[in-house]
Amino acid sequence: MKTYQQNENQYYTGCRAKLTRDGDNRRIAGVCSGLGRYFGIDVSLVRVAWFLLAFFGIFSAGISTFMVVFVYFLLWLLLPKTRTIHYFEEKK
Repeated sequence: MKTYQQNENQYYTGCRAKLTRDGDNRRIAGVCSGLGRYFGIDVSLVRVAWFLLAFFGIFSAGISTFMVVFVYFLLWLLLPKTRTIHYFEEKK
């Protein structure tokens, strides 16, 4: 087992984020931002990919727009929502 210094001062080097919906960085339900955080990619890329899948599903027989929207709503229902708690100090 490596020490704290050998791990380059990182406690959780092998940990991965849980797959959740992000309540703070959301546009509709937070599914895309949760997927972006889980896979470690920019949330804008996930949103663009999700939109393109839905848009080109109109013209494709393999991927239908209904299935893309259905999977989004299914993830919306199944993934737990996380929120970041912000603490504010009162100035006197």
